[in-house]
Amino acid sequence: MSATVPLGQYLFRRIKDLGTEHILGVPGDFNLTLLDEIYNVPGLRWVGCCNELNAAYAADGYARIKGSPAVLVTTYAVGELSAMNGVAGAYAEHAGMIHIVGMPARMLQKARAMLHHTMEPNMDPAVYIRMAAPIRKTYAYLMDDKTMAEEIDRVIVACVQSRLPAYIYVPADVVSVPLDAKRLDTPLDTAVRNSNSGIEDHIISLVLSEIEKASHPVILADVLTIRHGGLELTRKLAEITQFPSYSTPLSKGIIDENAPYYNGVYNGKVSFPGVAEGVESSDLVLNLGPLLSDSNTGGFTRTIRDENLIYLGHAYCQVKGEKFDGVHFLPILKRIVGELESQSQNYNVPRPQQKPRLEPPVLSKASSGEIRQSYIWQRLGRFFKENDIILTESGTAQFGAPDATFPPNAKYITQIFWSSIGYTVGACLGALVAAKELRHPGRVILIVGEGSLQMTVQEIGTYIRYGFKPIIFVVNNKGYSIERAIHGPEQEYNDVSLIWDYQKMLEFFGARQDKGGRAKSQAAKTIEELEAVLNDEDFGNGDSIQLCEIHMDKFDYPWRLSTQVDITRERMKKATSSSS
Repeated sequence: MSATVPLGQYLFRRIKDLGTEHILGVPGDFNLTLLDEIYNVPGLRWVGCCNELNAAYAADGYARIKGSPAVLVTTYAVGELSAMNGVAGAYAEHAGMIHIVGMPARMLQKARAMLHHTMEPNMDPAVYIRMAAPIRKTYAYLMDDKTMAEEIDRVIVACVQSRLPAYIYVPADVVSVPLDAKRLDTPLDTAVRNSNSGIEDHIISLVLSEIEKASHPVILADVLTIRHGGLELTRKLAEITQFPSYSTPLSKGIIDENAPYYNGVYNGKVSFPGVAEGVESSDLVLNLGPLLSDSNTGGFTRTIRDENLIYLGHAYCQVKGEKFDGVHFLPILKRIVGELESQSQNYNVPRPQQKPRLEPPVLSKASSGEIRQSYIWQRLGRFFKENDIILTESGTAQFGAPDATFPPNAKYITQIFWSSIGYTVGACLGALVAAKELRHPGRVILIVGEGSLQMTVQEIGTYIRYGFKPIIFVVNNKGYSIERAIHGPEQEYNDVSLIWDYQKMLEFFGARQDKGGRAKSQAAKTIEELEAVLNDEDFGNGDSIQLCEIHMDKFDYPWRLSTQVDITRERMKKATSSSS
């Protein structure tokens, strides 16, 4: 091995060492020589996206399935700014990505040349770097040859540990700068550790003591447990203890939903009967990886008293009112699970169920007629199979999906916190790429409303271009239904184009026989027609890309959406009356 390696190759070799096999992005004149270096790293491949926003969504979806950061490459200004909404969503929901931006050569930056992609004479090229400050954990601006390798390593480690986006800005003339190749012999240390072992020991002792004393403890496992690498530990905790266990709308699938101890989705007052009572009446709630947004807490109707709460988060932990800032839950959870597993008799685990498992109510027994929200989501739950990757779009889908019972090992992608319309179309591409790398045995299923699809539809062509075969459900309810539910059900601004022909979409994007592809598109306006599609073996086997367009009434909303809207309206009404 030579003593030095070009910077571009150093960067991509570090990325390959994370287990990454594909780089996502869009080429531009300031990143082209950098992209050349991808092909000099065995095992790395490029996936070109239709635009930078979709590429950022794809990076987000990749990170959620792979469990490690995706890599997004864009060009200076126009590319990086187009991606910002997708990067911000990844920041909000802890789907870390390494965003590499190709920049003008250092000499041109220092001269403040009026290049294309700048906004005015004498503009500081770093203005775009400052724009991204609130949506990243850290960044490296590679202007000094002496610190480039250290800066690349530092940013990658920070991204992996924080699960937040991080940026690396690469001027065009530094791609070939020689760096010390010997550094690559030492793997990056990305393990999450707490700096104060004494505080960690104290927290673990408190938690175990509370578990031992509790008469009816429960587990409430939230989405940041998944994002920060605690999925398997959480499942192990539930299995070891057999405590009644709950997910949230964002963390569906974290616990086996067919397990005898699983009791449903806790979302405050927007929960199935018995669920909120089961959580809120517990004398010990083990709340793992919380994300306390409005739609993940039933419009802030979560009611868990501090004196009954153990809160294990990524930024702090809290045991019954005693708060420990700057402590990460992952090492703590690992040690708690290990102790409970090895000393189960000391903590009286597993414990027999005190009450029968909560079964979700059947919302609709219809077997014919129009397709209603009360019917569709639980029916799709019976279509899902073990190991499926399920994506539900912002809107009615993300409020309907919690009604479904997921099969074992289902992986779930939704964006109920950031809620950017059209997100899942790009995220599905990233999920498909990650599934390919993992050799994942399950199907990838995208459920997207037609209004959201119209935002980001181009990336369907990328699925087909790279030979991916998702199952796509297009929920056609003739407009922005979630907005209709919130305000202006009859207003024109909640309409979308009704003249798109979704039955020809896959063919238009290239999934046809003369191009070597195979696809089938079907539409369902009644339960009978939908049942015929869902029971079609060819449709469900995942051997080719498939589309089912589901027609629904534009004023029909999932009960969870209507309930949360009512809660929000009531709160606004009270706030208005109290301020007047």
